[in-house]
Amino acid sequence: MSAGPKFPQVEYAESSGALRRCYDDMQSVLRVPWVMFAARSLAVFGGFVPAAWQAAAPVFGTDRLERAADDLRALAVLPVADPPDPRPRLAELGFDEAGIGEVRRALDALNYGNVKYLLLITAWCEGIQGRSSGGTTPDRPAPATLPAGPPESMAALHLVDPRDADERVRRLLTRVTDLHLHHGPSSDFRVLAGWPDFLEVALDDVLGPVVRSAPYETTALALLERARSHVRRFPASAGLSPEQALAVCTETEVAAITGLLFLFQRFILDVTIDMVRCTQALDGRDAAASSPFSAR
Repeated sequence: MSAGPKFPQVEYAESSGALRRCYDDMQSVLRVPWVMFAARSLAVFGGFVPAAWQAAAPVFGTDRLERAADDLRALAVLPVADPPDPRPRLAELGFDEAGIGEVRRALDALNYGNVKYLLLITAWCEGIQGRSSGGTTPDRPAPATLPAGPPESMAALHLVDPRDADERVRRLLTRVTDLHLHHGPSSDFRVLAGWPDFLEVALDDVLGPVVRSAPYETTALALLERARSHVRRFPASAGLSPEQALAVCTETEVAAITGLLFLFQRFILDVTIDMVRCTQALDGRDAAASSPFSAR
């Protein structure tokens, strides 16, 4: 079992000063209602997250980034049979349509933001390893800037703290981490833990049969390659080079950051696929491949 201490991170509520301003700006520019697990974990290393976000922000608040995110979201639908509809089992558990509506709204927010965070982690991972995180392609027309802040209709998200959860929720989050061979529950699963009946059915019927399967692994690799391709075409560098990272962190910290980014790169691929598949179970393949919040 993977139950253990909470993975070191700076939660939003624990942040202050430059880091809080960074967290707020990240959510505003990306138009999402949460800060990704990777950023919260990397925030334990001094100035890295504010500096890395300062590099990325001009690239990420644009329509060009939005189209790249749309492309990745569509690619995250697994090339296998549709998952079973969870509603019959949920009805047996007394989980009503109002609850399903709440889950759907949470999934809509998560699916909108996950692919943006996939691009951000990829840019930071490429940069810290000395590869291109943008700025190397010929000039193209300047992208349009998107309105800042999450759309008004986007649900606010509550991340359940595993330390405060009841035994059932802790067991479910342990199942999540063990199923994926992850180091802790993602923000997304901490959100879904607010509806433990849905999370249990999703693990049993929607995700359990496909996670780490051959199609799942193939899709994760395809997502990574597509994300790297998009990052290389960014109009400017969106990640810190090793030298830039050393200007705000020690050598030991840069080594740890490099390892964490490599870890989170796989982590965000899994989570992106998972949440898309949960939406597919509720609303079908077409709904899973798109987002009602995508700016046109």
